[in-house]
Order: sequence, then structure tokens, then C-alpha cells
Amino acid sequence: MPDRPAILTQRYILRFWAPLAVMWLMMAIEQPVLAAVIARMSDATLNLAAFGVTFALALLIESPIIMLLVAGTALAKGRQSYNRLLVFTIILTGALSGLHLLLVLTPAYDWIIGRLIGAPPELMEPSRQAFFFMLPWTAAVAFRRLWQGVMIRHGKTDQVSLTTVARLLVTGLVVIVGMARGGMPGASLAGLALSAGVITGAVVARIFVNPILHGPLHVAEPEREYLSWRALLDFYIPLALTNMINFLGRPLLTLGLSRALLPLESLALWPVLMSLAFLFRSLGFGYQEVVVALLRDEHSLHMLKRFGLFVGLVLSALLVVIAVTPLNGLWYGRISGLTPDLVSLAGLPTLVIGLTPLAAFLIASQRGILVHLHRTRPITAAVAINLTVLALTMWLGMQTLALPGVLIASAAFALSIITETLFLSTQTRTASARLAPVETIPA
Repeated sequence: MPDRPAILTQRYILRFWAPLAVMWLMMAIEQPVLAAVIARMSDATLNLAAFGVTFALALLIESPIIMLLVAGTALAKGRQSYNRLLVFTIILTGALSGLHLLLVLTPAYDWIIGRLIGAPPELMEPSRQAFFFMLPWTAAVAFRRLWQGVMIRHGKTDQVSLTTVARLLVTGLVVIVGMARGGMPGASLAGLALSAGVITGAVVARIFVNPILHGPLHVAEPEREYLSWRALLDFYIPLALTNMINFLGRPLLTLGLSRALLPLESLALWPVLMSLAFLFRSLGFGYQEVVVALLRDEHSLHMLKRFGLFVGLVLSALLVVIAVTPLNGLWYGRISGLTPDLVSLAGLPTLVIGLTPLAAFLIASQRGILVHLHRTRPITAAVAINLTVLALTMWLGMQTLALPGVLIASAAFALSIITETLFLSTQTRTASARLAPVETIPA
């Protein structure tokens, strides 16, 4: 990756963003592939629904560590700050992994999945087994994201994508071997494959980050720039709360799907629908780190917003095309392997979430601006608003509309993201005034 030019260009943004987009795209492909595998194994509907419940809970537990990627990008300036981030990661992952194990081994899992979420009783054991196999998930993801953040800060975005290639290769290998040998339920095989993949990704990330740790980060920053525990927590806690609140939405939607019309069909279709949404939205997720790393002044802000808006519009248009053309049947039927009744149910929910890829880019741009300025609290407020709109829309829809749960959940999901986007736009409008102006901007 060449050095950042003095005047930021669309071409350089593309070159910086592309490896991160590839990384997220590959991770997005992982979920549809696993769903397609489960759909072709025995008890497909049951195991698809069980894996959807399991994955939602696993994401909720790992939610506090997701922003380690942002922390590594924004805060790893030298040896002292990196070491503090590493110790913080060890403490955080130890606590979360302990919580994961506690849920697996105690009746708490039955209470959360059975009574709180209200999943059908037949999902309990398949879901618990898959959740057990995902025990290493949180720790492996945490260390990988910390090291990827360090690589992004130092311009090694091409290596970041290679860590995901290694992850997917191992995930695919485990799935192929598991299907060939048989004997393991589809949900459990998916959980095992995910764990093996993220462990591999963490190992490869550590190998790639080693030259940086022994190079730029081997030198201690000036003492006045040391990262204190208070500064770290002030920066990170709002971001961690952001993801914890955000991931609460998945169990809330699962709860709603369990209690609305066509509960089993909606629970089976939902992870496949969200996999498609993630496939398109994922290209915007890595854009937040691009904005954090490249934002300098008013001109760079203009260029970054312009790039994100264009790509987001293109992706939303493509998702709408899938929803309203025969590509809908191709994706859900032939590729995802769903039964005809689930395919017929999928078209309208897909159309409803059509604007979410554009919203993903807008939110990433807005969050990136706030993180760059170390104003992380509005991000938490935005996600709290998102969750409130999500819950209210889901509840009102269930109370007043005789519609399948998956359609109500899609509307709640889309409306909550759009609301978050609108709120963040009000926050970044004032924050952007703190950026330095530029005297000349090329045409």
C-alpha cells in the first residue's frame, strides 16, 4: 500500500478500502455457505433455526470485543499503548469466555433460550450443542481484531484480508470433512467450523502483525502520549456498549420470530435472509476504519463521504434487484437450498431491507468521523435509539398485523437502521466543524 497522498483521492480511498471490503465480503459469504450446508443435511429446518438462535447468542456474548478493531486502529501508537490494549484484551476475553462456558454448563441456557426467547422446545439441544462448539469464538475473534486494527493503522490492509482467506479455508475444510464423515447435526458442524476458522484467522493475524510489533510498535511513544487506563476506558466503553446494545437486537428479533405467525418457518428463513443482508452490508462495515485512518480535514471528509454514498447506493440497488427478479428464487432456492415454501416467503422481506446497504455505508462514515474525533458517546446513543425503534416496531407489528414474523422483523430491522443513520447525521454535522479546513481543493 503506497503512502497516503497529501490530497486524498477517490482512487486512494478505493485502494485502501478494497482489501477491507474483501475481508468483510469473505466473512459475509461464510454465513450463506454454512446455511446452504445445513439446508442440505438432515433435519434442515430444525438445524437452520437452531443455528440462528445459537449464532445470535454467540454474537451477543462477543459484542464487547468487536470494537477492538477500532481501538487498535485509533490507539496503537507505540509500545506502551499496544501493551495496554493487549492486557485489556486478555482481561476482557477471559471474562467473556468464562460467561460462555457458564451458560453451556448450567440451566441458564435453558432459561435464556426456552423461557426468555421462547424458542420451540425442539431447538434446545441442537442449539446448546452448537453453542458448546463455539466456545473459542470470542477469544479468537478478539485477538484477531486487535491485530487487524494494528495492521490497518500501519497501512497493511492487504494482509488483513489474507487473515480472512485463511479463516475461510479452514472453515470450509471442516465443513467438507464433517459432511463427508456424517454423524454430526448441521448446527453443531457449523459451530465447530466457525471456531476452527476464527482460531486460524487469529494465528495468521499474529504472524502478519509480528513485523509491526518489532518495528514501529517496538518503540515507546513519548510519555505525554501514554495511554492511561482511564483514557482507554473512556474511549472503549461507549463503543463496547454500542455493540452490546446492537447485538441485543438479534435475540429480540428471535424472540419476536418465535411468537409471531409461522414461527418455525420464520426462524429458519431469518438466518438466510440476514446472511444475504450481511453480504451486501458487510462491504460498508470496514469503511469505518477507512474513515478513522484517512480523515484529516474538510477535503478528505468530502471525498470519504462521496465514496461511501456512491458505493452504498450501488449495493442497495443490487439488493432490490435480487428481491424483485428471478434472482430471488436462484439465491434462496438453488444456492441456499431452501424449500419452496420458504423461497416464496423470502421475496417481500428482502425488498423491505433493500436500503440497509446504503445505511451501512452512511453509518460507517458517521461513526468514523466521531471515532476520529474521540467522540464515541453519540455512537452509543445512536445504537440505543436503533434498539428502541427495533423493539417497538417488532412489538407493534406483532400486536396489530397478521403477518409472518420474518416480514415484521425485516421491517423493524430496516426502520431501526434508518433511524440510527438520521440521528448520527445530526451528531456528525456539528462534530465535522472541528476538522481543519484546506486552502485549496483540486477539481
